[in-house]
Amino acid sequence: MAASEAKDMEVEAAIFKKLYPVDFLQRHLHQNVREDGRAFQEARPVSLATGVLSQSNGSALVRFGKGTMVFAAVHGQVTEPNHETPNEGMIVPSVDLSPLCSPNYRPGPPSDDAQALAHQLQNLLDHAQAIDRASLCIEPGVAVWCLYVDVVVVSADGNVLDSAMFASVAALAHCRLPEVVRCESASACVCDSKRTHALRLAYYPIVCSYGVYHSAYLLADVSAFEESLLSAKFIVGVYDDSNTDSDVFYLRHMGNANCQHPTLSKNHAFMEQCISQAQTHANVLRKLLHKSLHE
Repeated sequence: MAASEAKDMEVEAAIFKKLYPVDFLQRHLHQNVREDGRAFQEARPVSLATGVLSQSNGSALVRFGKGTMVFAAVHGQVTEPNHETPNEGMIVPSVDLSPLCSPNYRPGPPSDDAQALAHQLQNLLDHAQAIDRASLCIEPGVAVWCLYVDVVVVSADGNVLDSAMFASVAALAHCRLPEVVRCESASACVCDSKRTHALRLAYYPIVCSYGVYHSAYLLADVSAFEESLLSAKFIVGVYDDSNTDSDVFYLRHMGNANCQHPTLSKNHAFMEQCISQAQTHANVLRKLLHKSLHE
């Protein structure tokens, strides 16, 4: 009987959540708890595996909780450099958001959401500058490495940007490129696949996003349900653990975030809180990445 009653309550809660999502979320937040039982600043457990695709130069599989899973693979290709930067290689991310990861997406060419996410990843990787593009140069003005970072969202239950960025960084950290034996042009390069070298990252850039609901609640690592009801979002990119403003390589506010008194986006104390929490969580992810790379 108890099991049956519990099942009925779960069904009723699911129906109430579907019909009255705002009321459902507010009832939980007013009790200082989120719908999945987490505290406001609590992130979901993160798991990471590197080297999951042998046909790539580097790969990683990231999971945030039970609902968000992202795969990233790096494929290096020799190409001609841009005329503006003849001594620098390139990093080009792409994103696949298929109907398999969420019913919100449709089959066909890359959706606007997929292109927007790829643009965000490109922007973050450019801002982070963790990889010296000059180190990807094979022959100045003749040939460079172009690293294609292919991101596949396997399942999407919120905070896809953070997980996609972490998977991309992990795949790049795992990447090994073959030694170039001879290179007369971008189309005539001879590589030795048996002799490889690791791609050097100056640091591991980590991105942490925070959702704002009704300008009163700050939520870390939001689920898809929470994400659909947010009034604003803050994206913080950090690269080491000394916890100062100089360690932030990216900071962006999206949406409306006006408080009842000060404005969240201009509240220095609030931003310090976001940065501090991002640093703490980033340290956890870096340790996870370091462990995976050395197993």
